[in-house]
Amino acid sequence: MFVSETHGPRSRRMKKKMNPEEKRPRTAFSAAQLARLKHEFAENRYLTERRRQALAAELGLAEAQIKIWFQNKRAKIKKATGQRNPLALQLMAQGLYNHSTATESDEDDEEISVT
Repeated sequence: MFVSETHGPRSRRMKKKMNPEEKRPRTAFSAAQLARLKHEFAENRYLTERRRQALAAELGLAEAQIKIWFQNKRAKIKKATGQRNPLALQLMAQGLYNHSTATESDEDDEEISVT
């Protein structure tokens, strides 16, 4: 039986390639919207679906805009603090996860002396 690759719960829609002129403009949040989003983020870094819906209605934004704002804010804090996922750190220690660049000290450790 042939299963189509473009249908089903795990398939992804192919985004049509857009010309730079067709690109959606960046969302410019108002000062009031930003203040409200920052306040909500200070209360809780993660939103429930119900809370996201309420904020969207309150601020006149799409739920996706709020969801992305929260994701971006968490990523920005994570990047600024250098915080790493504990599981990734454990896997890196075991040599099972390699998404970081090797440092000079790492390269020195890998050298094998033959006598």
